[in-house]
Amino acid sequence: MNTDTPNPHLLDDEEFEALEAILISDAVPEDCMDLEMLDGYLAAVIASPQAILPEQWLPGVWSAHGEAVSFGSGSQVQQAIRLVRRYYNELATTVGDPEGWEPFCYASGEGEGLRIGEEWIEGFAQGLELWPEDWESLVPQEAAQSVREALEAILAPWSDDAAAGADDETRLQWLEEAMARVTDIVAVWRAHDVPQPAPLAIEEPAAPGSAQPGRNEACPCGSGKKYKKCCGAPD
Repeated sequence: MNTDTPNPHLLDDEEFEALEAILISDAVPEDCMDLEMLDGYLAAVIASPQAILPEQWLPGVWSAHGEAVSFGSGSQVQQAIRLVRRYYNELATTVGDPEGWEPFCYASGEGEGLRIGEEWIEGFAQGLELWPEDWESLVPQEAAQSVREALEAILAPWSDDAAAGADDETRLQWLEEAMARVTDIVAVWRAHDVPQPAPLAIEEPAAPGSAQPGRNEACPCGSGKKYKKCCGAPD
């Protein structure tokens, strides 16, 4: 998939650092995904055989249970959503390309006994829950079986019993294998002409002092509620 034309959807270093920072800031709910979990989550969303709309996957970014939540000020909401959508676009144009994407994980687990890759695979599993229940009917039986086996190969090493004694080097190897299996899954969809996810439209950051979304407009956090009843609601 590589070409000589630079991918316009790749985040630059400043945007990447801003996304990482805002996901663990006070501007978002306490149980918001961090960057590692978001990477796994979006990898599964993008690898779905049927497009998963932002209003379906965005709420899961902000809350562990995918519940509608409100957070931050208007400008903070817009920045967080813009960066998450930008990251989605980066993965939508690189997942499936072994030379353009690899799973993101922190060098070591941070707090609460977390270890390398644990949050990535948890996010991936959450993303799989958004796949359509009848996804196997979208391709021939042989292709569906191939995808099932790839998913099992991704998830199996991370079971409690298997992962308990795994060292960091082994866990990094599991992530490399997950990348290969996700690439295989995307290849199956392409071979059977399953439409690939398209990059999302990105709104430019609002200028200082500009108006927030209209009170009766859909809240940009993806909850499906009106802005006045979600992130624009009085404290």
